[in-house]
Amino acid sequence: METKQTKLFAAEYVNSGRQTELDWARGLAIFFMVWIHVAEELVGFPPGVTSNILALAGGPLAAPTFMMLMGIGIVYSKRSEPKKMAMRGISLLCIHYALNFSALGMPSLIKFVQAPSQEQLTSAFTYTFGIDILAFSGLTFLLFALKEKLRLKTVHLVIFALVLSCLNFIFTVPVDNLALGAFLGLFARVNPYSYFPLLSWFCYPVIGYLFGDLLKRCTDKKLLYKYLFPIALLIIAVMTLCADKYGANIWNVELDVWNTGYYYQDFFQYILVGGIFFAWVSLLYAISSVKALGFLGKQLSRLSKNITVIYCFQWLIIGWSFILIAPEFPENSYWSIPFGILVTIMSDVLAVLFKKYVKRAA
Repeated sequence: METKQTKLFAAEYVNSGRQTELDWARGLAIFFMVWIHVAEELVGFPPGVTSNILALAGGPLAAPTFMMLMGIGIVYSKRSEPKKMAMRGISLLCIHYALNFSALGMPSLIKFVQAPSQEQLTSAFTYTFGIDILAFSGLTFLLFALKEKLRLKTVHLVIFALVLSCLNFIFTVPVDNLALGAFLGLFARVNPYSYFPLLSWFCYPVIGYLFGDLLKRCTDKKLLYKYLFPIALLIIAVMTLCADKYGANIWNVELDVWNTGYYYQDFFQYILVGGIFFAWVSLLYAISSVKALGFLGKQLSRLSKNITVIYCFQWLIIGWSFILIAPEFPENSYWSIPFGILVTIMSDVLAVLFKKYVKRAA
């Protein structure tokens, strides 16, 4: 008896709704972001292999994962009209600068008032106008709104992302002027305070957008991830061997790919981090089906829905603690683990209370 084989991808969208594995990835990404920020700004990196785990979790599994999930989310969003995406982009840019000032700029100004110095005043400016992931997200939504407005095809988006990535190698001249650097930093890493410039990172949402389009057309997710997982592992292995050939151990926390070079992405990292992302999502798809982890899944899905608000509160907590309290911890300690969990829980609770307040006030 012949069995009819179904194509893995349909011509139309057939896989709508929330995707559990993506909620898990997004929920874990916010925890990893908090953990790496706590380590960087408050308590330092833990010793040994834990430091490498933190570098991996707080690197590829944090911001790049969030960016690729953002691209997937645009495909799945019911609010993908140009006007709505443009308004979302503008609101994220406003939130970015408001958060920078309230979490980092204001505490620096308070310290300046307590002990006036040019250094402290400069810090207040650079903290306020530094480019973080919210600013990048705002610009990304504006570009996708423009794509929809002009009715550009996906191939045009891919070409545009590649052009931006090439321009990223050209605009490498440091800009010393603070005001000019604050503006140009939105687009290129022209100063140390431009962490997520558009040219360096835009490929990630585009990778997510491409995958999201396939995922939404997928007729059999189990089969998709069955194919995707070994392919992703092969990509990681090949990139690891390529790096090793040139004397770079990419799984060493000291390597620039996860530290100073982390904020200056290139095609090598796009491929490597893309492989890590697809292996991670495939693994989470398998894990999320385990019924015993149902409670954990619900919590991660809840974190996923509140990710922007949680992100804001964690910086408010970290910023005021780092600048005003300036706690001292012994070097190479494990304090980043309990403090990362604590700040995540505090940020989550504050996010829930904030959303309840907004709902009542509406």
